[in-house]
Amino acid sequence: MQLNGSQLVVEMLKAYKVRYVFGVPGDTGLAFYDALRQAQKEICHILARDERSAAFMADAYARVSFQPGVCEGPSGAGATYLAAGLAEPHASSIPVIALNSDTPLNKENCNVLTALNQPALFAPITKWSTLVKQAGRIPDIMRQAFRLATNGRPGAVQITLPMDVLATQVDAPPLYAEEPCQRYPAYRTRPDPAAVERAVDLLLQARQPVIVAGGGTVISGAWTELTALAEALGAPVGTSICGKGAIAEDHPLSIGVVGSNGRRPYANAVLQAADLILYVGCKTDSVTTSGWSLPPLTTDQTILHLDVDPAEIGRNYPTTVGLVGDARLGLHDLLAAARARGVQPHPDPLAALSGEISAFWADFKAKAAVTTSPIKPQRLIQTLARLLPDDSIVVADAGTPTPFIAAYLHSAAGRQVIIPRGYGGLGYAIPAVVGAKLARPQATVVGLMGDGSFGMSAGELETVARLGLPVTIIQCNNASFGWIKVSQQLFKEERYFGVDFSADTDHAAIARGFGLQGVRVEEPAQIEPTLRKALSADRPTFIDIVTECETTELPPVEKFHRAKQRRKGKRCQGS
Repeated sequence: MQLNGSQLVVEMLKAYKVRYVFGVPGDTGLAFYDALRQAQKEICHILARDERSAAFMADAYARVSFQPGVCEGPSGAGATYLAAGLAEPHASSIPVIALNSDTPLNKENCNVLTALNQPALFAPITKWSTLVKQAGRIPDIMRQAFRLATNGRPGAVQITLPMDVLATQVDAPPLYAEEPCQRYPAYRTRPDPAAVERAVDLLLQARQPVIVAGGGTVISGAWTELTALAEALGAPVGTSICGKGAIAEDHPLSIGVVGSNGRRPYANAVLQAADLILYVGCKTDSVTTSGWSLPPLTTDQTILHLDVDPAEIGRNYPTTVGLVGDARLGLHDLLAAARARGVQPHPDPLAALSGEISAFWADFKAKAAVTTSPIKPQRLIQTLARLLPDDSIVVADAGTPTPFIAAYLHSAAGRQVIIPRGYGGLGYAIPAVVGAKLARPQATVVGLMGDGSFGMSAGELETVARLGLPVTIIQCNNASFGWIKVSQQLFKEERYFGVDFSADTDHAAIARGFGLQGVRVEEPAQIEPTLRKALSADRPTFIDIVTECETTELPPVEKFHRAKQRRKGKRCQGS
């Protein structure tokens, strides 16, 4: 049987049970699109409005489905746009496979329009980027791509497919797939048993152990094992933002997100008081550690670290025991070893902080009850928490919604909250709700963003409407890049510059023009009925909520609150 290069790519996608390919057409990809058209009963192509959005769609699809996401785009500008989106899943350890068509290989270095060195472009933001020079090599290269994307620490891979290679006919080589790489993590590995025993020795000796779970815990699907270990030890569990879902946040041992962004002061206090910290699937990054002050780099706290990537162990903290392996298998082994020793849980480890915990949530409820306008974000989060079904997926951009969702919206165990923390790009939520809804069609999917994000991905409202996806997209409208504006207020003595938009833009009307239901909410009392109607609708809804700016309603971000306290102190000294 003879197939051309494009057909070989499509046959391999079918072998890996790829259901959706997200992308944008271009001149160099005509042969590939023809092959996709022939396979449309098995593979659905989702037309995005730009390549960056296609990558975000594939990213969210992979996060929710636990299958590799696939996106595609043409050469030239298409590749540069796709790179901007592909960086996020790679930095967040999400397996996405990017396919780029390219100018003819036989015209290399001839100044063909849109030619560029794609492997060099993608090298810093992928696990592997390669140029296909022979059509017959496509099946091997596709297997390599899926293997690398789903193994170890997952990530993005990119394949450059010149248009003459895509058109070349060859005798079809074997078209099999590696079944474990149809999902992720593939080929899980266990930590060294001797390291497990040493770690359990220290866990049982600790007086106040704390577990901090990062995004790797959710990627591994390790929430059951993490919860069981925490219960056996009686150890509180904090998470990074990407780790939301590593434990149900209504569990009595959950302290929520720790660190700077989405701060709960009582959660950070638990971490400060710990004599041992077990990091699981966590990069010990600047946000989760509040600038490496939680714990400090010179800590005398005992640090244990379980991670599939050995490069993360000991990166920032002196680590007493490093456990290299899959989070789920590693936690299972730690629990088995602890139980074999007759582990007894610490009784009620959060009892001493009950007053601080109550005060934190009382403050949240008081702000959510405020009836003045503009609307406080706390009111929106509280209403969402009350109305969302248990199977909901919340997708948020990196701006205004992130700290409020991180701090106040409880997640069940599993992948329920998606926030792009790899590079924190705006414009993520609208395309990402597409990928999330296609991955889990029966779930209620809600996207949240600021109006700064609207201008970056508004075109994907047409995609949402064209697909008829019954999703709800909520915009927090404060007519500014609010995060930067509050930073200028607190760190640059209110020297505002380049952060304000027109307050007259009718975003809801724009959404209606694309074919969505578009609603503007200006009064707190309107939020609940509007959300109820949107969440029960059988078509997409865009809700523009006029919210208070971060300059007057400070988000739960540690560095902002510290800066505000310093400003207050200076004013008191001056008076």
